[in-house]
Amino acid sequence: MTFHSLGAVMLSAGFAIGVLAGTASATTVSFDGLTQDLIDEPYVENGVMVRATIPGALLGGGGGSIHLDDAYAYTSGVIFTAGSVFDVLRFSFTSLGFGFYDEAPKVTGNIIIRGFLNGTQIVRDHITMSPVYGTVQNIVLDEAFTGLDAFSIELLYPETEAWCDAPCGHINLDEVVFSDIPVAPVPLPASGLLLGAGVLAIAAWRRRRA
Repeated sequence: MTFHSLGAVMLSAGFAIGVLAGTASATTVSFDGLTQDLIDEPYVENGVMVRATIPGALLGGGGGSIHLDDAYAYTSGVIFTAGSVFDVLRFSFTSLGFGFYDEAPKVTGNIIIRGFLNGTQIVRDHITMSPVYGTVQNIVLDEAFTGLDAFSIELLYPETEAWCDAPCGHINLDEVVFSDIPVAPVPLPASGLLLGAGVLAIAAWRRRRA
């Protein structure tokens, strides 16, 4: 059964900073480590894996953001997983405007967000991208986006007969914030364990000789 959430709230850039300053411990994916375009490869940051929603689509945009557009020059969407259950707290993106060639109609709900658990969609909502280039939009999510094991953000091509470019709409996804997600420790290679054991053995031998 599919549930709809009406709890996604847009905040202006300045107001959001003040409201969110006191947020408890969280895991942030800021895309700062994305230095090249990836095809069918995930981007991983702070234990969260990010993949394109369309196989073979380009996942890129450069350090600090992932570029989404609605005609697949880049991927139109991304999906987040962490190998555990998490809550999605908020995300922010920068609008790069629409590419209409005639009088632009009013576009509504062209960004769809979905939450999944065990392969089943349990929540979805729509957000409207600003038509003004450079607008930063901060979205705060409600309790409907808790207890998930996957979360996606997708940019939809507007349903309109107006003459629109391909892609028509673009955004840079700047940051996604989750509840605290523990990062699994990196196992020490076997060679490292052998080296450590050797060092301890040498130290013990020197103490005996002394």
